[in-house]
Amino acid sequence: MVSQKSVEQQLKNVGCNFAIWGRAEIHELSNILMPDEIIAQAANGTYEGGFALICVTQYRVLLVDKKPMLLTVEDLRYDMIAEVDLHSRLLMSMVRIMTPMRNLVFSSWSHVRLRKCVNYIQQRVMELRQHGMGMTADQFQPQGQTPQGVPIAKPQYSSVVGGQQGAPRPMPMNPYTKVPMLSRRRRFPNFY
Repeated sequence: MVSQKSVEQQLKNVGCNFAIWGRAEIHELSNILMPDEIIAQAANGTYEGGFALICVTQYRVLLVDKKPMLLTVEDLRYDMIAEVDLHSRLLMSMVRIMTPMRNLVFSSWSHVRLRKCVNYIQQRVMELRQHGMGMTADQFQPQGQTPQGVPIAKPQYSSVVGGQQGAPRPMPMNPYTKVPMLSRRRRFPNFY
């Protein structure tokens, strides 16, 4: 748990000193943040549930919505985020954060703060992806040995199909194509 003064100081350091709007959400941030978590950016705005505060830290993206007798906290880790879109219009900006399980749409009238949030989110997502892809095969070898190439074997077909040896097998079906799971015959004709 982080102290309230620490949260307000971190928000002041990033230029997000909210005097009236979002005070309840800022008070709730002290209960949500981990002790070593640092706020990188924040913005007030709306989402599908109403008014909220989006807070970007070095570990996650937090959406905090505090109403009387209701608290909603959306916690999105950077490794879960698949796509981030920013739409900037004349009066409002909208960010769409897509994960495999849910989509978060957040609108704000503060274009600059929301753009800073999106830039930081994209930077952190790319850092995590680069770090994950940076592990190559020669990094797993013991030190002091030179990396050696692994010979690539040609696939051999050993299945016997109809008395012929070496016939290629049919390609497996792509699991990501849309195929109806169950087809039923309709009782009534379809007029539309």
